[in-house]
Order: sequence, then C-alpha cells, then structure tokens
Amino acid sequence: MTSHFQYAKDQVIGSTVDLLNQTRIQQLEKELTRILNDESVKLSHQDQSLLEALAQLDKVKDFLGKPENILGSDLTKHGEIAEQIEVHIRNAKNLINGKAASATFDQVGRTAPEDYIIDGVNVQSKFINGINNNLDHVLKHMDKYAEFGRDGSYYQIPKDTHRVIQQILDGNPPADLNERTINKILEKVQEIEKQSGKSFLEVVKPSISDYGDVQQGKAQDTVNNHEDDINKMNNENKEEISKKADKEREQAQQDGKPSMSEGLKAGLIGAAIGGSLNIAMFIYKNHKAGKSISQYSEQDWKDLGINFAKGSAKGGVTGFSIYGLTNFTSMGAPMASAFVSASFGVSQLALDYKAGKIDLNEFVAQGQIVCLESGMVALGAAVGQALIPIPIAGTLIGSFATSALMNLTKEHLSESEKEVTAKLQEIYDEALNKISYEHQKIVKAILEEYERLGTITEMAFNFECNAMFRFDYSKKLAIEYGVADDKILQSLEDVDDLFLN
Repeated sequence: MTSHFQYAKDQVIGSTVDLLNQTRIQQLEKELTRILNDESVKLSHQDQSLLEALAQLDKVKDFLGKPENILGSDLTKHGEIAEQIEVHIRNAKNLINGKAASATFDQVGRTAPEDYIIDGVNVQSKFINGINNNLDHVLKHMDKYAEFGRDGSYYQIPKDTHRVIQQILDGNPPADLNERTINKILEKVQEIEKQSGKSFLEVVKPSISDYGDVQQGKAQDTVNNHEDDINKMNNENKEEISKKADKEREQAQQDGKPSMSEGLKAGLIGAAIGGSLNIAMFIYKNHKAGKSISQYSEQDWKDLGINFAKGSAKGGVTGFSIYGLTNFTSMGAPMASAFVSASFGVSQLALDYKAGKIDLNEFVAQGQIVCLESGMVALGAAVGQALIPIPIAGTLIGSFATSALMNLTKEHLSESEKEVTAKLQEIYDEALNKISYEHQKIVKAILEEYERLGTITEMAFNFECNAMFRFDYSKKLAIEYGVADDKILQSLEDVDDLFLN
C-alpha cells in the first residue's frame, strides 16, 4: 500500500510542478501586458504624429488662404507656392512615419541664394514653364552664385520636368519632343555639369510636385490629395503596429503553452525531489535506529543508492504525469498529485490480486483506502488545515474514493474479472443513495432555518404592528445575526437618544 510519505512526496512534486506552471503563466501574462503597453504607446505616438503632420498641411492651407501675401504676379505666384508645398508636405510625410521634420525656412534670408534647407543642405527651387526655360534659370542662378551647386547645395525643378530630362539622358525621349528641342536640353545639361564639376543628377533633383500641381487654381486640390495620402499612411502605420502586436501576442501564446521540454523539466525536478526525499527518509530511519552516516556499511550505501534510484525513477514519472494532467486536463495540482499517487497504489494492488496475494475483499478495501487517502491529501493540500463543516463531506469523499478506484481498476484488471466491477458498483450506488438522503436532510434543515429567520425579519419590518412589537423582533433579528449585546438598542428611549442627541 502506498505510504503517507509517498502521498506527501507526490504533493511536494505536484506543488513544484504547479509552481513551474504558474511561473510560465505569469511570464506569459507579463509578456502580454508588455506587448499591450508597447502597442498602446506606439498607437498613441502615431496619433501624435498625425496631429503634427496635419499641422504642417495647415500651414500650407493658411498660406494659400492669403493669396495677396504671396510674392509675384498671378503668373509667377506658383513659385512660392511650390516652396511652401515642398517644405511642409515633405515634413508632414516624415512626421507621419515617425521621422523628424527635415525641411525648413528658418535662417533663410529673403534674398539668400537658397529658398529653403533640406537635411541641412541649401536648396534653390526653380519652377519655370518649359524644360529649356527651367534649365536656363538654373544656369543663370549658377552664374550669379559661384558656389551654389558646387558645395553640396542643389536645385529642385518640377518632378515631371525632371522625369522627361531623365528619359532623354537614358536615350528614351518622349515622342512629342523634336530633335532640336532634345539637343538644346542636352546642351544645357552638359553646361550644368561643366560648371558644377558634378553629374546633372547630383546638381538638379526633382521636387515632390509636378509643375501643374502648384498653380493657384490647382494648389488647394494638391494639398487635399496630400492630406488623403497622409491619412492613408497613418491608417497603414496603425494597422502595421497592431498587426505586429498581434504576431507578438501569437508568438507569446505559443511560447507560453505547455511543452514537451518543460514536461521533461518537470520530470527531472520530480526525479530530483523523489530521490532526495528518499535519501532523507532513509537517513532519518537509520538515525532513529541509532546508526549515523559515519557508521554506514557498504550494504547501507548500496541501499541508499537503490532508494535514491527508486525515488528518482518514480519521482520523474510522477513529475511528468502531474505536468500532463495539470496542463492538458482541467485537473489542479493537488488532485493531479493524488491521482498519480492512487494510480501507483492501485496498480500494485492489482498485481497482488492477480498473483493471489490478496482476495477480492482485501483488494476493494485496500483500494478504497488508497484512493480515500489520496483524496484526503489532495483536499488537505487544497484547503490547508481549515475545517470543512459540511455533514455530507464524508459521504462525498467516500463515493469519490470508490469512483476513483472503479476508474483505476479498469486500467489494471482484465474484462474477465467482473466480480470486482460488480462489487465496486454496488458500493458506489450505495454511497450515491446515501448522498441523496443526506442532501435531503440538509436542504430541509436549511429551509426550516430560512423560514424561521424569514418570520423574524417579516415581524421586525411589519409596519401594521405596533412599534414596541416591531422593536422586540428587531432585537431578536440582531441577536440571530450575531450582533454584540452592547451594540443592540434595548429600548425605544435608546432609539430616541441615538437620533435626537
């Protein structure tokens, strides 16, 4: 029969496995909380980025809303409009992606050679109608400012104009350009390269706008289109943040699941505990018998080693089994430990019964005791040393013991041994009938007590009765609910004193 020491040992292993489970669950909860917080922070930053990006667009809208303040005639105002769009839309697109604003008008004089600064580099904007005219203005500016285009500064021209020049340089000119126009463009490109000592593409770069985008009648639509793009980018960024968080959550859930490797770890822990406790018990028994470790014979050391091996083997199986029961069923650690203990005990009894060492009555009696003790140990582990004043508890635990034994014997006894099954079923049915009878008595007692208290409560609050009568029942009600005597008002005068003084 399984000893009380074995039950306790299994509960220790169960508690350790439970700690292993709880640690994994706590780590999962911690990681999920971190992911949620990280996601919330990033989404909050993205919302802030949107506000900052839209503020850049508002600057362009405010600028366009005061056309009288824009430099130039109606035919040339688009030049300054192009500058405003370039700086603020570029900044807006940087900000919406979590980058710093890179373009500025700060520290740029009204008559300075540059119109704005991008990433710390001076830039001159040239938005002139016609490719050759645009290149002519670049060359005139280079003649006027000897360093511009040579010291890292560069020019920006309309995006569509730059695209056509690129096609010509690649040998694929648009079909609507004649050879004379193409040759003129190439001559001016070569002149820019000659004066700067750099390739054309280093000195002249595309703006974010086409020539038509910055005209007065079109500029507002251009800004609106950019605003749509900004909102779309914001939504995409937020979706990406949430998608990444979902993937991290999925990975965390996967990492937080019970695993074979952790089950093996539980088995190793169980082996260590089982072996260590067996050694401790072996040494303790010898100590009680008056033999210290220094007096151990060669046989004692062999016995100690055997005890350790047995404890380790059984502890390993126990740890692995409890890990499986607690993680892949709804069973708690105390009950899982008890189930494993009972399984070992019943398996040994089944072997003894088959070998004829015990008869049917002994098998049933001892089997019930094994399961009963396992259940009681599980109950003790679950509720500590607290008393459970439930009259039906004994019958419930007894039926549990029989039920557990019935289930466990199926694994160890053959179908031919029907006498065992019939005997257990008879005991189990009797226990169930007793539970029903005891349950009826308890319910009756509860109803009687409820009716008694209900009557007192009804009298205490029946306003058709006189005040003194209600007061007497109020005192009775207070006594029934355990109110201390010195806290109960004893007379109507006490009531008056309480409320009037």
